Amino acid sequence: MGIRVTQRMMYGDMVSRMQKSLSDYMVSNEQGATQKRINRPSDDPAGTYRVLTCRNKISDIEQLKTNTDTALGWLQLADNVLATQVPNAIIGLKSLAEQASTGTYTADQRRLMADEARAYFGQLLNLANTEFEGRQLFAGHRYDSSAFVEGLAVTTWDMDWATKNEEGLISVSGTSAESIIVQFTEAGVVKENTEFRWTNDGGKTWKEEKVGPPNQAGNLELNCDGVIVTLSKIDGDKQTVNWTTDAYDESLGASAKNGTTLYIRPGAYYQGDDKDPPPDITTMSGPIDLKAEAFGDYASNVLVRFDEEADLRTAGKEFYWSYSTDGGSNWTTVQGTTTGNPDHIIKLPIPGGYIDIDADGVGDKTISDGTQFMVHPSRADLDYEILEDTHIAVNSVGKDVFGGIYLDEYGQRQDTLKGDDNLLEVVGAFIGYLEGNNQEGCQRTLAALTQAEKQILAEAARIGGLENRVSLAQDVISFQKLDQQERLSYVEDIDLTELLTKLTRQQLTYQTVLQSSSMIMNLSLANYI
Repeated sequence: MGIRVTQRMMYGDMVSRMQKSLSDYMVSNEQGATQKRINRPSDDPAGTYRVLTCRNKISDIEQLKTNTDTALGWLQLADNVLATQVPNAIIGLKSLAEQASTGTYTADQRRLMADEARAYFGQLLNLANTEFEGRQLFAGHRYDSSAFVEGLAVTTWDMDWATKNEEGLISVSGTSAESIIVQFTEAGVVKENTEFRWTNDGGKTWKEEKVGPPNQAGNLELNCDGVIVTLSKIDGDKQTVNWTTDAYDESLGASAKNGTTLYIRPGAYYQGDDKDPPPDITTMSGPIDLKAEAFGDYASNVLVRFDEEADLRTAGKEFYWSYSTDGGSNWTTVQGTTTGNPDHIIKLPIPGGYIDIDADGVGDKTISDGTQFMVHPSRADLDYEILEDTHIAVNSVGKDVFGGIYLDEYGQRQDTLKGDDNLLEVVGAFIGYLEGNNQEGCQRTLAALTQAEKQILAEAARIGGLENRVSLAQDVISFQKLDQQERLSYVEDIDLTELLTKLTRQQLTYQTVLQSSSMIMNLSLANYI
């Protein structure tokens, strides 16, 4: 059976074909203008997914490139400080120490050398406080404030007093433009009214003084015209400290074994973070006298919470407690049991270590439900991600590089670089020796500076290794970016040769449709009647 073709049907069909040809032609025209095969998700849904994936990857790579550029800037500056500028200052100090070690120089000449040594000390402090983009290189995670500040510190060759000094039992307050030398003129236990003398002009003039009465904390104080030397009477183990002196013998001069002599001279105090155990722990609620201490190595903060009351006086009592490693979003509940030990301490294992909770100072020895603790891991490292899941720390802990003096939150001196590895303490003591005309001390300084320089160069070598690692990461990142860009181009970009051929074909097709449609529409039965 035949189908009757009307004018309306012909017109609709021709318009539809013209629109289809024109639409294809315009799509190709748009691809030519944008040079992109995919201009909207509907052009190629699967290809669009690959395009978005490549773009996200390139964005991540760009961030890694920014990270490596910043990290390399940090490391190159630190390398310059530690491998060039600090060793140059040490060379100058060695030259001074070598001169001052000979017997041909007088006390006045050594005091002149002390001015130059103080300039080198200030230079080292400035280098230790070097900033990159407004952040301290050598302050650990506290990079928004100076790593070191200048103050006064003590050097003594009395071995008993030197040990106490390392334990933080001697502290100095006040300011002085010159080193102060304190000498005890009688042997025995230091107490109120014990006699001593001091000088701030290298021994030209001396002032006689007596130890004052104990202060409010029970500590003894030596007052040198506003510079206060405090001798603690209680150590970190809450034991009484006895300060015993040897008498100064004037005939021996400034000898290493000449009584109990204190050199109060410049010192550098570290203000930044450290990596020293134990981790910090904060009690956020619970009895006032409750104490806690954390042990272990933690990747992130850990919250600990008592879900039930725990009576530490009685052994074998069960209670529930929980911990969280994601800031409290999720908790893991654990059943604990009291031990009833005499010290009223309970040990709770957590990811990375454990905490000891001491309720000995709590009246009823009970930890109430809801009591919480926060364990903080080391905050010393400033990490940058240089490759996917690969991080490096670009900063340093200044006290582990330059030494100096490090006081904890209780004002007690903590371990920093020991002995001759401690550059800032070696230089500070050297200034005291120069201003005190101590030739033997200057001789010791010469050897100590050589040892301290090794510590600096060892850190410089570590920094250099990190530089190489970051440089290699930059090469890898450049290759990864190029690879992703090629992948993106393969999926998204148009083939110009193919497009030109396609455009020519589509143009011819459209023209053919227009011409054939015009010819057909001109045909009519009326022309043959």
